[in-house]
Amino acid sequence: MSDMLCEDTLNELVEQVGAELVETLLVDLTQDAGDRVQNMQKLLADGAMDDLRKEAHTLKSSAGTLGLKIVSEKAAIIERKLVTGEGPDVAPIVPELPQLLEDGLAAANAWIATKL
Repeated sequence: MSDMLCEDTLNELVEQVGAELVETLLVDLTQDAGDRVQNMQKLLADGAMDDLRKEAHTLKSSAGTLGLKIVSEKAAIIERKLVTGEGPDVAPIVPELPQLLEDGLAAANAWIATKL
């Protein structure tokens, strides 16, 4: 099991909606989360912490729904730090997101390929 993924979440999703739909959802997530992560970097640079928190919340949810455990966890940390007033502490985390997302999506796509 990849440490990037929550296979239990993915298995449940496949049982509920089928592997083909999960594959489609992963394609959609690739575009949406990629745009979101890029926007999060811009928001951090601009100091727009409330908007950054909102983006982190959405990324946490969408990545978690599709089993991208590490991405969801990192987004949750960003959201929590911004809620608790630890905004500067997110500066080293946000730049990690593009690679984590890429790795998570690669692992999820490899996983779903075995279910089709």
